[in-house]
Amino acid sequence: MEKHGERLVAVPSSEGRSGAVEAGILRDRLADLSKGVFISMPIGTVLAALILAVQLLSGGGLAAVLWFIAIASINGARVVLAVAQSGAADDRPKAVGARLSLYGALAFASGVAWSFLALLSDGYTTSQAPLYLIVLAGISAGSVTYGTCYAPASINFITLPLLTAAGCVLAKGGVENYVLAFTILLFLGGMIRSAMLGQSRFRETSRLKYEAREFAAEMERNSRRDPLTNLLNRYGLEQAIARLGLSDGPFVAMLIDLDGFKSVNDTYGHTIGDDLLVKVARRIEAHAPAGATIARIGGDEFVLLFSACRSRQAAGELASAIIAAIANPDPELNSVRVGASVGIYQSEKPRLTEMLLKADFALYAAKRGGRNEYCLFDAGLDAALERKNRIERDLRGAIENGALCSWFQPLVRLDTNAVVGFEALLRWHHDVHGAIAPPEIVTAARETGLLSLLT
Repeated sequence: MEKHGERLVAVPSSEGRSGAVEAGILRDRLADLSKGVFISMPIGTVLAALILAVQLLSGGGLAAVLWFIAIASINGARVVLAVAQSGAADDRPKAVGARLSLYGALAFASGVAWSFLALLSDGYTTSQAPLYLIVLAGISAGSVTYGTCYAPASINFITLPLLTAAGCVLAKGGVENYVLAFTILLFLGGMIRSAMLGQSRFRETSRLKYEAREFAAEMERNSRRDPLTNLLNRYGLEQAIARLGLSDGPFVAMLIDLDGFKSVNDTYGHTIGDDLLVKVARRIEAHAPAGATIARIGGDEFVLLFSACRSRQAAGELASAIIAAIANPDPELNSVRVGASVGIYQSEKPRLTEMLLKADFALYAAKRGGRNEYCLFDAGLDAALERKNRIERDLRGAIENGALCSWFQPLVRLDTNAVVGFEALLRWHHDVHGAIAPPEIVTAARETGLLSLLT
């Protein structure tokens, strides 16, 4: 059964939805950044290895080796972090934000290591300096490309190496070097701008995705919920019953119909009537067994469905308690008293159509007994329902086959014994149920839309 606390479908507040969307954006940023690491880190390591090879061929020694070890170690740490992220169970915003910050710190450490290219090339004065500047520009662009989801990581990585390169080139003097230094700074500004724009676009795309999911989820919730009482509607009730298993049975279905509710609407207006329906819903909830499912399926009709083995009260006792709670006078309704009638049906299997049909039959039996009554669907009602259904099924055929006939009873004057007329009496002898009374025939014809065929 549904949990007791789930009878009301909670509607997330705007703050709650905003928080959920922001949390989803954070998770997307972390996931995208982790995926990018598996591409960018191998590329960065290969480029660092090529620079190491150039340095060794050019007579470089221990400094180049140590530089490469630092680059490879930091890249390895970033890959390890990405692998750990794929199996991380804690996706709370605080934990996700901490892992993103760690990515940013490692990116900054990698940027510090790459800035030491200036040391390996004597301030970008060696013959290998143009190659190193090209590699530095390429790896900076790649960092922005693969880190669009989280701008701080790429900005932390590219800023120090490019500023160092611009400073070294500027220190060399000369118009060409001044232009080159300015170009490097312009490139840095463009990369920072691209990183910020990329992050903004990523956030917007992710936000739209999660807002669409939230909207779809809210539409789904609303499709299952009665907007006035916040209880399940018929569709929601169907879904709730579909989730039940035979092991939860036997099941008790109570169909609760308000007595005198029309008078409330007529006397006080629909606003007061709506308020009353909400109060009735809360009163039913207050008496419902733990794990029960409650739905509003009509204007003033409610369904209470629960597992009989989980209720501390017998069905009749519970129905009496609910009737008493609903009939409790409302101070806003001085001249009108509202009551309730309850039809009860118990079934081993959770079949909504059957349960509502038989609970409804019991409900009208309760209404025939008076106000504020309940009725259990028993063998007698089962036989009466079978008779009613059989008569309604066979009525059309009986009309078409002429099985319905009129008996004419004479009207006689008592003083003269003269026949002055005839009274036409409708008669039908059913093959199973024998003679069917005229009121029963008329009722069946009205229920099946065949009343016009009787005239």
